[in-house]
Amino acid sequence: MTEQPPATRPAPERRLSLLRKTAEEWFGEWTTRRVQHLYAAHFGPGEWRRPARADLAELHRQRLLVLHDENPGRRFYTVNSYGGTK
Repeated sequence: MTEQPPATRPAPERRLSLLRKTAEEWFGEWTTRRVQHLYAAHFGPGEWRRPARADLAELHRQRLLVLHDENPGRRFYTVNSYGGTK
């Protein structure tokens, strides 16, 4: 896949808003791959790996997501059932 030109990329706030809303509605394991599919479905094809990883990490910093990396080579996040900051 080719990377989208910067002009067609959604602002980080727009991506984070979509991910936050979707994660709260659709529980389960949130992986980079799952977020890539979400972004491609909403914003069109492109290289979404780096933004997906960055956005997952940001929602983890905001304590909305909990990181699970106990198994080597496998990392995923789940919604913090105790709530985080929004």
